[in-house]
Amino acid sequence: MNTADDHGQTDVAAAVPFGMVKPCPDTRPIAHSGYDYNAKEIIGFSNTRFSGVGCRGVGGNLRILPFVLSEGDSIAKAQTYSKESEQAKAGFYSVVLDNGVKTQLTATRQVAFHEYSFPKTENAGFTIDLKSSFVEHISEQHQITNNILSGSITSVNVCKKGKYTFYYAIHFNEEPTEIKEDNSTLIFGFSTTKNQQILLRCALSVVDEKSAIENLKETKGLSFSQVRSNASKAWKDLINVINVETENDTLKQLFYTHLYHATQSPFMINDEDGAYRGSDGKLYSSEKSYYHGWSIWDTFRTKLPLFSFLYPDRYKDMLLSLKALYKQGKPDWTTDTEPFPTVRTEHSIAVILDAYRKGILPFALPDVYEELKEEAKHLPFKSPDNILESSYDLWALSEISKIIGEDEDAGFYNDRAFEYRASWKDKFLTMNENSDIMHGDGLYEGTLWQYRWFVPFDINGIQSLMGGKDVFENELDYFFENELFNIGNQPDIQVPYLYAYTKSPWKTQKLVDELLNKETNNWYGTHEKLNEPFTRKIFTPTPDGFIKEMDDDAGTMSSWYVWSSMGLYPIFPGSTELALTAPQFDKVTIKTSNVPLQIIVNGRSPENIFIQEVTWNGDEINSSIIDFNLISKGGVLQFELGDQPNKNWGKIN
Repeated sequence: MNTADDHGQTDVAAAVPFGMVKPCPDTRPIAHSGYDYNAKEIIGFSNTRFSGVGCRGVGGNLRILPFVLSEGDSIAKAQTYSKESEQAKAGFYSVVLDNGVKTQLTATRQVAFHEYSFPKTENAGFTIDLKSSFVEHISEQHQITNNILSGSITSVNVCKKGKYTFYYAIHFNEEPTEIKEDNSTLIFGFSTTKNQQILLRCALSVVDEKSAIENLKETKGLSFSQVRSNASKAWKDLINVINVETENDTLKQLFYTHLYHATQSPFMINDEDGAYRGSDGKLYSSEKSYYHGWSIWDTFRTKLPLFSFLYPDRYKDMLLSLKALYKQGKPDWTTDTEPFPTVRTEHSIAVILDAYRKGILPFALPDVYEELKEEAKHLPFKSPDNILESSYDLWALSEISKIIGEDEDAGFYNDRAFEYRASWKDKFLTMNENSDIMHGDGLYEGTLWQYRWFVPFDINGIQSLMGGKDVFENELDYFFENELFNIGNQPDIQVPYLYAYTKSPWKTQKLVDELLNKETNNWYGTHEKLNEPFTRKIFTPTPDGFIKEMDDDAGTMSSWYVWSSMGLYPIFPGSTELALTAPQFDKVTIKTSNVPLQIIVNGRSPENIFIQEVTWNGDEINSSIIDFNLISKGGVLQFELGDQPNKNWGKIN
């Protein structure tokens, strides 16, 4: 799902949850994550990637391609394959190439297992491209000792910002008949019998080459089937935290596939002894899992709040990793000494505040306070979107300052945050023909209309600037009626839920149902408004499962789907507010506390999309906002649905 062309940029990697190594076919044409469902050729099976990120993606290192040669043939750089033979399951991938080689992939957290079944031939083998990269190769070094190929790879990171270096060790379970080298492509030759299976293991480490070899040795006694079984169990354990009940199998498939995509990153990159390298290139050690591979500008909106809800214990380790990243001198994007692919980390101040208010921050706020203040000095204010986003960060820092008793700082950052209002009145108060131009006024991937609403910390403020709640609601109506909304990118994905702050929260219920279940007109690509809209359902269980140019952005959009289908949405990261809408399921059970959270829905049908009543443990809730800290401790949240809006439920006067 979401693996065709530019419809999500996810992949079919055979990985474990948050795994570092992600073996997967790379196709021609190649995609952001290597694999394009529509492609006819496979150029190899590489071992690193970052699901659903933009630009040209990142990873694609250590690309391996099996070959079978007849007399006089030269080694091909790509292989056609049987589309019907493809299998992709959580933790497993398999395909039969037209040269007769059956390929199967699975993985542990740091070691990829490639099992290749060959026909009988005197001239078979593998090419291993040590210069392969989705972005740009920089350097590599390698050697072969005791039948182990080992070395290091340095590649360019996402959007050509920064570099990463990691170490690897590769071993075949059979000794090759010959080894040749051609411009950093190694050729391993074998003579094979019919259906002979050759197992290749590719181990990674961010520490050093010796550690990669040790990681390889730790899997020596494991068979392919054992690793595949363990990977499948790891996914089942992760997914079984939440159980959704519905007679609609397609709906269930969509839900769990999107949850699967959301849990591909960040990556756990530490060795078993806790050792890892930070973004500064220095060696560290942690008693907890260390996570790397951030895309916070996207994921702070939906995915990280989802982890706080479904995986709070694991999320605490991620937060400790974020703290360590601050101590390493965290930039907004990436350094030239990254240990592994990563993207960007803006809005992590709001992430830390959000975790604190949910009671799951695993360190004291003063531990990173000086680093947060240093980050605030460098926030950008060059364009209207910069001003809104940086003001949000300053507001979050003012709240943190207030919490730890730094009242003077709190006042300073709060005053600076609310200076946004002057720019907002200038650029966003009155909309005109220039307000619907992608990248207008120097905006990043959006229009003034789409960025206009991004003041989550001061919704009342922009309502007042507009002229009151009624005008605010009318402006929302105009925005959606004129199809100015862009579900395909992040700047305005919270806007369907802003009716929660009006007299008409039922309009959110209607909108979200349309976005989840109906055909809609979608006018925006990543960089331009289209001449004709994409008219289709946005989310489908197909290879083109998102609208075109809608990257999953490291699980951000998948998480939007998961939240929305549960009937909840984290409209305001940095607070504990969750907006309510009509769930898509008959029942949802979340098992993260001693008392499960049960979301029970009565009257659910394609027509019954409007909330009539909500109760919490039997007590009526007449609000379109509910507190995260209330429901995350477990209990029963019950919805009564009907086919007409209850215009008295949940409205804010």
